[in-house]
Amino acid sequence: MDALEWLLFLCIYSKVTQIAELSWTADVPNEVKGLLGSCVVIPCSYNYPDPQGKAKSFTGIWMTTEGDRVIYHPTQSKIVKQYQSRTKLLEDASSKNCSLMIEKLQQNDRGPFYFRIEIEGYDRASYRKNKVSISVMGEPNPTDFSVQEEVKEGQTVSASCSVSHSCPTYPPDFHWSHPGVQHFQAQKLQNGQWNSTSTLTFRSNRTDHNKSLQCRVTYHEGKHQETSKTIQVKYAPVNVKVEYQSDMNEGETAHLKCSSDANPVSSYEWHSEAGALLNKGQTYTMSNVSRHSEAVYCTAVNEEGRVRSSTVKLNVLYAPDIKSSSKCFSERGKVMCECIVESRPPSMLHFVLGDRVVQNSKVQTVGSVTTGTLQTDFGSFKFVHCLANNTLGNANLTLSLPLVDNMQNIFIASGAGVIFLIVLIATGVGVVKKCRGRSGETPTSDLGIMKAERSVELHHYAPTKRKEDRKDMSCSDIYANDHVYGNTDCDESIYNNV
Repeated sequence: MDALEWLLFLCIYSKVTQIAELSWTADVPNEVKGLLGSCVVIPCSYNYPDPQGKAKSFTGIWMTTEGDRVIYHPTQSKIVKQYQSRTKLLEDASSKNCSLMIEKLQQNDRGPFYFRIEIEGYDRASYRKNKVSISVMGEPNPTDFSVQEEVKEGQTVSASCSVSHSCPTYPPDFHWSHPGVQHFQAQKLQNGQWNSTSTLTFRSNRTDHNKSLQCRVTYHEGKHQETSKTIQVKYAPVNVKVEYQSDMNEGETAHLKCSSDANPVSSYEWHSEAGALLNKGQTYTMSNVSRHSEAVYCTAVNEEGRVRSSTVKLNVLYAPDIKSSSKCFSERGKVMCECIVESRPPSMLHFVLGDRVVQNSKVQTVGSVTTGTLQTDFGSFKFVHCLANNTLGNANLTLSLPLVDNMQNIFIASGAGVIFLIVLIATGVGVVKKCRGRSGETPTSDLGIMKAERSVELHHYAPTKRKEDRKDMSCSDIYANDHVYGNTDCDESIYNNV
């Protein structure tokens, strides 16, 4: 297009525009959709020639094409009863906006309708050729609901809910089943239709897994519709735990099961407390359990992570076991007995001395170990018995008492015997000296002592022979020459028992 053609086009367009501005025109859609019971807005704009200051007031009127019944007029009394209090212009007619809102839409509000303008002091016009009809819908338009249905825990989720409607004055209200940040947006479409969109944003959590995300749309005057989608959230295992029978008798078989909450579903591993792999699978069997069975834990595994349970130690029940370290001992001249028993449940412990249960023993339990101590007068007893019992059985052990008191008696008796022997030796020496004195012998002092010692030695080791000697020898012969004991009477009765 050359410059001349372009100039010609602009002139023609400008002329047409001026004619349009100076003519009586109206712009309305041929048809609008409205929801039964709700409201509908018929978009409308009109034009008229410039009144050049002659216009004093504007009166906008809506009428039916059939019978010219007035459905809207600024004066309510001029409106047919069917439409009274249900219609109104959205703006003043002088603004050239003739949009009409009809509330509580009814089935027979179908039209067609047209707009009329009356300008006081200037002119009036009816836009019959620009008629509009209403399509009354019993149900709302379908909701357009979109959301990413599979996410990972912690990922941001954005969901949108959109509906089209024909009542921009009272747009639909949106309600979400999940908390989050909401954003509302309205968009004008064609033929009096509008699009309203609500967007919800939130951070996903494992608690959202398999939950329905619901969008509820409520229209003006109460009609509503709901739509939803299920969210799938992937997350690492949580609540990993071992299910088992806590109390087991020694020798029984324990069956353990691992469980968790995870998506995708977990696989399982079993480990000893030291970390050694024991088994793979949801269950683990421990045969012939004992008090020494090791603690275990399970690990839940999926593509999102590995999480272990707390460590599990079976509560193995067993009969009393009296430890070999149990004993009686002497401390500072006092005898004390200690009996150590291991069992689960803890044992009752007693000491038995002779045929009676000792009542003043002390018993203390720490965990599975029960310790009994006894300190009492044991008298002449050489043993004390430790008895232990619980619901699974009993045990007993005989404890030897230390020989502290008996050894003391032996030492006392030995000491008395030594003293007696010394006295006996001294007496024998004196008698020998007496006898020698009577015999008239005058030995030296050293020789006398040697003879006395020999006499005692013979008396100690050969008493029988000594008695015979005494029978053959008279007392006067023994002491005849002893200058000390020569004049002393001889009392042989002293040796009669030797």
